[in-house]
Amino acid sequence: MKIWKSFFPGSDDVEILGAIKGGSYFIDGDNNPKWESVYFRSGNEEWIALTWNYFDIEFKFETFGISREVVRKVPTALLDVGSIPEFEKIDFCVRTEWTRPASPGEVPSHYEQVIEEAGRLAQVPADAISAGTSLYAIVFRSINGDSDVMISIDDNIRFSLKSVTGSAKIAAILQSCDVFTSAELLAWQPPL
Repeated sequence: MKIWKSFFPGSDDVEILGAIKGGSYFIDGDNNPKWESVYFRSGNEEWIALTWNYFDIEFKFETFGISREVVRKVPTALLDVGSIPEFEKIDFCVRTEWTRPASPGEVPSHYEQVIEEAGRLAQVPADAISAGTSLYAIVFRSINGDSDVMISIDDNIRFSLKSVTGSAKIAAILQSCDVFTSAELLAWQPPL
């Protein structure tokens, strides 16, 4: 493998995300797309934003992920779009995107002979050329376990996040991700 980069939140970000309190979360009604960022209140009454982002792995190859952004000024057109219950933990869900050489006939001969794929860490093939692993979703695990809320990348709408509820819908998204605790996320290193 030529390159493997990771784009994870740092320890300060993980600590700040842990300070999110249960209650409403918001989007900016004036934003286009509206779900580019999702805003939360923290326990000390400050605002925290999760934002759609892209990260360069190498020339002409990037990955999409979630990052925490500093909220200097709260948007004036906040829309209440859901509620996070009291939660006992946060699951950090990561997805890896990679490039690999195309097999003969897999792409037209006049195209670059490279395939881009995405999935779990275990799915990265040995012949991968480059890979990037980023934060794809965050799941707020409710105390009673029946009202979890996921904020994830929306693969169907460019530059957007989405909110997902319901254990079956969350489980379906998690099939293409690796799930880490905060300690596992902070300790993870790309394979050599």
